[in-house]
Amino acid sequence: MSKEVKFCKGPACPYFTCIKKALKIVRKSSKAVVLCALTNDQCIGYKCQYSSCSAHVMDSEGRCLLDLKGVEKEEIDIVSEAKKMEKEVAKIKHHLKKLGLEDYL
Repeated sequence: MSKEVKFCKGPACPYFTCIKKALKIVRKSSKAVVLCALTNDQCIGYKCQYSSCSAHVMDSEGRCLLDLKGVEKEEIDIVSEAKKMEKEVAKIKHHLKKLGLEDYL
């Protein structure tokens, strides 16, 4: 059960913030447009170096991890984990036997 991770919506997201506090909302015709006061251009969202998430769920590539909060983690296969541990124990036993310390395991 995996969900597709989506990129941050930028100024449309309620958690999106600008570190420089340079966002301005301007009306152009009947639409509201978010402009960057530093560049005097439209905000580019997560691509900007000053973008941040107040919910701390945006990763370094701009993906929003808020949707993944309810996703269940993959179940661990106990049999394969036990086999891996047995191999590790055998390797440790071999090293201890080489050192003459096989009684310590």
